[in-house]
Amino acid sequence: MTLPDSPPSRAHRHPLLRRISLVIAVVMTVLLVAGGVAGFLIYRHLDGNLGSLDLTGQLGTDRPTKITQPSDEKQPLNILVMGSDTREGQGGGFGNDVSGARSDTTLLLHLPANRERALAVSIPRDTIVDIPECKTDTGTYPAHSERFNAAFSIGGPGCTIKTVESLTGVFIDHFIIVDFRGFEDVVNALGGIDVCLAEPVFDIKSGLDLPAGVTTVQGDQALAYVRTRYTIGNGSDIGRIDRQQAFLSSVIDKARSGGTLLNPLKLVPFLDAATKSLTTDPGLASLNEMRKLAQEVRSIPPKDITFITTPWLVNPDDPNTVVWNEPKTDALWQAIRSDADYPPPPLKPTEIDGKPLTVFPAGIAVRVLNGSTAEGAAADAAVELSDAGFDVIGVDNAETQDFISTIVRYDELSAEAARTVAAAIPGSSRVERVGLGSTIEVVVGNDWPGVSEIVVKKPPQTGVRTANDDICATQ
Repeated sequence: MTLPDSPPSRAHRHPLLRRISLVIAVVMTVLLVAGGVAGFLIYRHLDGNLGSLDLTGQLGTDRPTKITQPSDEKQPLNILVMGSDTREGQGGGFGNDVSGARSDTTLLLHLPANRERALAVSIPRDTIVDIPECKTDTGTYPAHSERFNAAFSIGGPGCTIKTVESLTGVFIDHFIIVDFRGFEDVVNALGGIDVCLAEPVFDIKSGLDLPAGVTTVQGDQALAYVRTRYTIGNGSDIGRIDRQQAFLSSVIDKARSGGTLLNPLKLVPFLDAATKSLTTDPGLASLNEMRKLAQEVRSIPPKDITFITTPWLVNPDDPNTVVWNEPKTDALWQAIRSDADYPPPPLKPTEIDGKPLTVFPAGIAVRVLNGSTAEGAAADAAVELSDAGFDVIGVDNAETQDFISTIVRYDELSAEAARTVAAAIPGSSRVERVGLGSTIEVVVGNDWPGVSEIVVKKPPQTGVRTANDDICATQ
């Protein structure tokens, strides 16, 4: 999935936000390591750190249908994670005392029923979306189109949840709000996190000052790394998401390492800092609930924790914003709703000569010649090849009409393309012919077998990363 670059945003820029995907780091690592906590007093202390917020009244009853498994099996879970620059009002809802709160980070975490994998979907803050009617403490805000992150500013987490559910049709089972003021404590408790830069960076706006290569960052430099944008890569906000997802991979790896899990002097301070920054719905607002969920997901290997950003396109009406690439986002939301793998498992490439195909039909120019006694055979074959995606550039008669079998003619430079054509025509044989250039000739014989479906090996997919990817692969 190749995505265009995102232009700089004109959206609100809170000094601690800048789309800090460490929201996910805090949540995922708490879920992945909470099961290792021992000791009643420590447990009770950590449990008391968690804040709770009941949004039932704001969400109402007009919500997506939740797809469930049989009652004796685990259920798929969708957890909406939101970053916030304040924890004020966490006990009584988002009212006047939290005026001005922002959430430039929103992530949908999907845990399938089998708990064998996890999918974390980042929603860009500058996506123009339809925000539904939202209840607030001062009244009702009408439905309208605006940047996605405006939903939190308008009506807090309740409005953000309603917006996500209305856009995706995905039922949100739980939500978690992460306060960024505890971010540095979380990173410091882990002893710092490794980041990788292709070249030295000095950014006046964020305060980032790091050399090239792998560096362990703590405190202000860790915060600066996840904030910075203009001096790394292409300066886009979505490019920053990829770096933040790499940072999260390092956090998960560090938190799950023996050096943390087996060391109470590191584990307890980490969980203390992390739980202090969390506010959740009542159903998840206890360490016991998180511990039970942790026991279910701790076995997920890093390679099966996938991070993606919602597929997007530059907004033609405003180049400073983006819109969803709907065919791709529709497939994404459908996969989550049906608890299916995403990205879908790749089909096994078709092989010929013991090697997988590497050239797609759309890039192959084919001329079809009738070498059989059947009138119109070449024209019929051309239709089949065109329907299969090949670029048919001509139809004619072969030099004779006594070809018993179908052959594929090609120039030496087009041998790979010829393999694809031959694989699509079972039983055909390849014949090298000098001078054809990039054109492949298909001579239809009396045995014409028709065109079969083939699968070509796809290049690595961009825009998708897993928790075990190399942290230096984002530059």
